[in-house]
Amino acid sequence: MGYVAYPALLIYLLITTSPLLPACIIVPAVSFALITLLRMVINEKRPYEAGDAANLLEKQAQGTSFPSRHVASMFIIAASWMLVCEPVGVILCALGCALGVIRVKGGAHYPKDVIAGAVLGFAFSALGYAIAYGLVS
Repeated sequence: MGYVAYPALLIYLLITTSPLLPACIIVPAVSFALITLLRMVINEKRPYEAGDAANLLEKQAQGTSFPSRHVASMFIIAASWMLVCEPVGVILCALGCALGVIRVKGGAHYPKDVIAGAVLGFAFSALGYAIAYGLVS
């Protein structure tokens, strides 16, 4: 869903010549990069690697389980949509929660991975937008 929601947001902001467009490009990119860096530093095994769960999603990745980047991305996109249309942002948060359940049930992540992904994705985005709009210096 995020792969549709994010481009849709950018297209909407471009068409409406919204001043939010630069921040809605930069903040998600920086948030995604920070989460990717954190995953690389922590490099925690995935449940299917540790033998704690079956690999139902047929993932091939090794390590980098914490935090979940899929869930973080959905919450980054949700936070971005909250700036434009809060109901869409709320729906995307709900979809992010469902995605988290799928990632855990599929053996790709532990519950703490998806919870951390959601919290960090939303928190990094909120902080980024606060900085971008001068609410925090």
